[in-house]
Amino acid sequence: MKILIKTLFLLATTAFLAVAQEENKLALIPQPSQLTIGKSTFKLSLLTSISLPKEREHTELINHFKEQLSSALNTKIKTTANALSKNNISFSIKSGLAKEGYELKVSKDKIVISAAQPSGWFYGWQTLMQLVRLNLQGASSVIPEASIKDEPKFAWRGLMIDVSRHFFGKDVLKRYIDQMAKYKLNVLHLHLTDNQGWRLEIKQLPKLTSVGAWRVPRTGYWSGMPAPEPGEVATYGGYYSQEDIKELVAYAKQRFVDIVPEIDLPGHSLAFVASYPEVSCTKTPQQVLAGDPWNAKRTNVVCVGNDSTYTKIDQIIGEIAAIFPSKYIHIGGDEVTRNYWSNCKVCQSRITSEGLNNVDELQSYFVNRVAKMVKSKGKTPIGWYETLEKGLDTGIVQMSWKDEKGAVKSSNVGQKVVLTPAFLTYLDFYQGDPFLENAPFTVNRLSNTYKFNPLPEGINAKNVIGGQGSLWTEQVPNERKLQFMTWPRGFALAENLWSNAPKVSWPIFLKKIEAHLPLLTLDSTNYSNYFYDPMVSAKKAENGDVVLSIDTEVPDVSVFYAFDDTDPDQFYPKYKGQAIQIPKGAKTIRMVSYRGDKQKSRIVKLPISELKKRAKL
Repeated sequence: MKILIKTLFLLATTAFLAVAQEENKLALIPQPSQLTIGKSTFKLSLLTSISLPKEREHTELINHFKEQLSSALNTKIKTTANALSKNNISFSIKSGLAKEGYELKVSKDKIVISAAQPSGWFYGWQTLMQLVRLNLQGASSVIPEASIKDEPKFAWRGLMIDVSRHFFGKDVLKRYIDQMAKYKLNVLHLHLTDNQGWRLEIKQLPKLTSVGAWRVPRTGYWSGMPAPEPGEVATYGGYYSQEDIKELVAYAKQRFVDIVPEIDLPGHSLAFVASYPEVSCTKTPQQVLAGDPWNAKRTNVVCVGNDSTYTKIDQIIGEIAAIFPSKYIHIGGDEVTRNYWSNCKVCQSRITSEGLNNVDELQSYFVNRVAKMVKSKGKTPIGWYETLEKGLDTGIVQMSWKDEKGAVKSSNVGQKVVLTPAFLTYLDFYQGDPFLENAPFTVNRLSNTYKFNPLPEGINAKNVIGGQGSLWTEQVPNERKLQFMTWPRGFALAENLWSNAPKVSWPIFLKKIEAHLPLLTLDSTNYSNYFYDPMVSAKKAENGDVVLSIDTEVPDVSVFYAFDDTDPDQFYPKYKGQAIQIPKGAKTIRMVSYRGDKQKSRIVKLPISELKKRAKL
């Protein structure tokens, strides 16, 4: 009986793996909920037509689809009113599907995308466009027959860009939105204000952009820059006019991306204070931070005891609510240096008048008061998770960032949560060896991001809105680095936040990523290939010598290495899984990964002294 059960188990497992491998031949990211592959194919070419729906209000959306397809095939696709014609793509409304859900049926003669809402058509189209681009053959594409039914796991599938540390113009954001939408990511969270710059026009408070949007120019490692010199002009920065925002919002809406604005308060507010010093406790003139060292005369925290501070904040929130259609406004709320309040008579008076016990409770008072302003504008407040005395309004959505514990705690007391745990989802964390990256924080490799589970143990799933990757930009000065830090980790986030299908193994998902990297190249989108890098670790052997071991995120590559200060290739010694003795006199190890005769990684060069330091930890 035991043998029979074991045999049946092995057969079932083999069958499951066979189905999984068959489904993943299409290499779709994220993986659809249900997918069946047929035996025939549909040839998409200049003879293909797109049928316009009967409902005229959808014409603009379908024309957008037509432009995408024409661009992919480098030919002009025509539209027709006849959905019954052969070699045709048509759209139908089908009740009973989820808001963003869709059905995609590819047969020999036609393709039909069905949905209950236009957003479903959009996501069905993105799936189709992946099939088209993954199977391009010149000006045509041969697509496998398939039947797909799909819907997202979470409503909030986001990426955050910090545009304060470095300003990114609206054209950069449009290209970023395009790439997000292709992988069904639907929230762009913009961190619009911080110590390094205020990025949004507020007409009632013009100094926020005439002063707060600019700092003295500095290049290089962000922390410890030279301080502003006397008389030095602040010329680095920029901001979005309200017309820019309206344009971005309209662009994102066509791609079913919601732009969520963030104004970070009461800390992280030096750009606000530099613009209007009276909102601080010290009321002394300030300069926007250029990455120069912090000092006691700096104040990046607003005075929460002064009613005039709230007047300005209410003006800001009012204008934000008017130009951003999103139901959410993010109000920051974390990492506040409260000693300013401890030394402020006005703040201490507020503690007394409100019956508070300390400055920790004063922060709760401030956040709740600002949240009330957000609600008064018909919006839902969001804040970074912070453990605060006195508690917070349960209507504030908690964005859990330090780890998953905050989300678990908040979800179980009835608060809605968005997960962005740093060590799994932060995109400013580096992707290669920290010695090579000059990493200000730590490393979050591609395979680690794939481990992100938006429903960790103990969480109340009904209160989880979703999750996001967060990209802080201290070390991200331009668009190419912005892209490099996002992709391909953005693929892993898209998979984890959309897909209801059983999670495939890391090696299978890696194959899908490799299929999509050429599509990023076609889009002129930069990406990191550091996941091919050899990873070396050091430890002390029993005899006291330091020995090295090498690993890779990619299971089917070979690693070659050298200690003699030459660059290795596939003809050098191959790592065979055993500890490596360091030759006497060796100063560095250089490593490179290959698949067959093709180099996959950069040459990773690390000092032996650095590795010996790690062995002592």
